[in-house]
Amino acid sequence: MKKQDVEVFRQAVEMAASGDFADWKGIQTTLVEKGYRRAPDLLDASTIRAILDARCRSTRHQPRH
Repeated sequence: MKKQDVEVFRQAVEMAASGDFADWKGIQTTLVEKGYRRAPDLLDASTIRAILDARCRSTRHQPRH
């Protein structure tokens, strides 16, 4: 796996944990806008998408301090 591919996954998880995204689609769009053209291919697995969606849901419902 290429270093940039690992960076896509790292950023996707960080974005999901930020509470700023409703689901994996918004994360993927943002990554592509940032120049990560392979993001759609790398986030194409249903397991990865489910993990990102779950993380998005859990962080969107937590109050920020």
